[in-house]
Amino acid sequence: MQMVKLNISGMHCSACSATIEHNLQKIPSIKNIKINSISGRAKIAYEETQISSAQIMEKITSYGFPVSLDDSKALEIAYIQGLKRRLWVAIPLFLVIFSLHMLGVHSHWSAIVQLILASVVQFYCGLPFYQGAKSFFKTKSADMNVLIALGTSVAYLYSLYLFASGESGFYFEGSSAVICFVLVGEYLKSSAKKRASDELELLAKLLPAQARLIEKNVESQSYQDSKNTKWVAIDKIQKGDKCLVIGGEKIPLDGVILSGSAEVSSAHINGEELPKALSIGAEVVGGSLVLNGEIVIEASKDSNEFFVYEMLDLLELSQSQKPPIGALADKIASVFVPSVVLLSCASFAFWWIWSSNLAFALSIAACVLVISCPCALGLAVPLAIVCASMRAKKSEILIKTPDIYEKAKQIQTIVFDKTGTLTKGEILVQDFKNLSQESQDFILGLSYAMQTNNPHPISKAILEFAKDSTPLTLESKTYQIGKGMEARFEKQNYFLGALEWVESLSGANLQGIQRENCVALGNEQEVLALFYLQDSIKEHAKATIDALKARGIQSVILSGDNQASVAKVAQTLGVEQFFAGVNPEQKADKIAQLAQNGAVCFVGDGINDALAFKNASFGISFAQATELAQEVGDVLLLKEDLWGIVEVFDIANATLKNIRQNLFFAYIYNIVLIPIAAGVLYPFFGIALQPAFAGAAMALSSLSVVSNALRISRLRLSSCD
Repeated sequence: MQMVKLNISGMHCSACSATIEHNLQKIPSIKNIKINSISGRAKIAYEETQISSAQIMEKITSYGFPVSLDDSKALEIAYIQGLKRRLWVAIPLFLVIFSLHMLGVHSHWSAIVQLILASVVQFYCGLPFYQGAKSFFKTKSADMNVLIALGTSVAYLYSLYLFASGESGFYFEGSSAVICFVLVGEYLKSSAKKRASDELELLAKLLPAQARLIEKNVESQSYQDSKNTKWVAIDKIQKGDKCLVIGGEKIPLDGVILSGSAEVSSAHINGEELPKALSIGAEVVGGSLVLNGEIVIEASKDSNEFFVYEMLDLLELSQSQKPPIGALADKIASVFVPSVVLLSCASFAFWWIWSSNLAFALSIAACVLVISCPCALGLAVPLAIVCASMRAKKSEILIKTPDIYEKAKQIQTIVFDKTGTLTKGEILVQDFKNLSQESQDFILGLSYAMQTNNPHPISKAILEFAKDSTPLTLESKTYQIGKGMEARFEKQNYFLGALEWVESLSGANLQGIQRENCVALGNEQEVLALFYLQDSIKEHAKATIDALKARGIQSVILSGDNQASVAKVAQTLGVEQFFAGVNPEQKADKIAQLAQNGAVCFVGDGINDALAFKNASFGISFAQATELAQEVGDVLLLKEDLWGIVEVFDIANATLKNIRQNLFFAYIYNIVLIPIAAGVLYPFFGIALQPAFAGAAMALSSLSVVSNALRISRLRLSSCD
């Protein structure tokens, strides 16, 4: 059994993916099919002895959907560029056609111009929809391509008939409008799909490209000898290999430290804001950064099983799952379009037999098709989304997926990562306690002198806290890896660093104190002072959480940091529920558990949040976040202000309401006027709708949708002040 990963272009909705799946399932040698119509990614299992991946690709292409191997970007890029070219042609031509139509210019030259321009839009810009619609003749399944091709062709062909007959009242602007706006939507969706595949590459880049491999059979005392090491690509690393990593380098593998000690930062892996001192026997994860020291690591697994690659596989799996989406487009494609065609044919047959008037019967059939042309439907959702996106951009918010507008209404819980999300990711001295008889100026001046020229995050926090003190002149100072600073002043030794280390050197054993996130200053007789560290909370964090609560959304904090640190932030912000010490997989599991009680939104900024983003209904990230978090987040805040989260929900709720109104305007004319167009009033009142009035009703429906959608651009949002 073989598995092929594909990129499929041109799918507008789940009806398209269902068409592909339904027809591939008829082939016995294809055993398992997973297609995501949103991302365009597909995984297909097949018997390689009976069919090849190339033959599968040929089959999918014959259904009207361009396809390429998942690791091949060429076809995907070409498809997006093709859409962009057609879009740049369609928009200006449509604007000219629309202007001539709205201005009521009915001269002969105006008719010729509209015909020429509409023909370019119809058969060049709309070519992808015709190519997709041809699959109907092979698969007998109606999808959005059929809907678009049929709707625009009806308006175009009837206008062509009017032109040939020397009449006016064309509907060229209707067919051009549908093609324009559908192209906009398809281009935006295809671009988002490409970003979704690029995010996986960003995750893989978390690991360094090479590792310093120690030659086999080298004794431990010779590990650091450069003659015994060589650089190799990390995909060559196997379980049991030994690698040397020095300060400033990323750890290239998952394994156990065999020798040496170092301070290691895993902030992007597990969310812990403070680096850890690791020595022999400690486990490390690839992608972590060695701040200082040298360590030799033995790989505990082969390279393809490293934690980062496991995350990569989980992300790919989550992308292949089908998200719940509205069934509106599917119902239109599978029910509305065939029903309208049948009704048009039935109306034509009935009135030809009833009246024996071929022209009258053709007029009735044309009215049914024209008034059913999905111009307003083609505008209803994408135009509202375009206006909402423009309004969001004014508030420095980038909404990347249109699903957000529907999902936001369902959110009951919003989960925040702590470090870098609710907090600034900058360590500060939150509290200070002088336990000695020495003056505070002496304590702070000594601490400042001991931490000068030390790039460690904790050192920077202490330097900032003690910046107004009078620095002392030290006789000497040395840095103890993973412990702290040792200095000599006026013939006495002082120690500044981990509380347990300072206690052991001073002979003290402090009781009844908070020991979490604590750095101590002491000498050989006593502990002199305590510095309590905390990540600073972002501005408007509490106002944001309070506003979300007022909107019926409960806030939860989910962090890889320690219990005391997370509890402190939760208490400050008034968050009742929080979880500490969770790794990336546990974050994803916790999101899934919370989702059992209602839809969940996740807000984060780190690579360690990638899986959590995928398990949430949607995710919000920041422009200042890691590249991957920017990519996997469905909403990107271009500002550091957390109040933007409240604005996201307000914009989404207003947009969803607007979309529902637009759909009402799009359908009400069809519901009321299709029966009239079919001639139900003619036998009783002698009223038969003329094609010109059918076109006017269609235009009025579109005008109603446009006018309503533009209201979003003027939406006023609440302020946090």
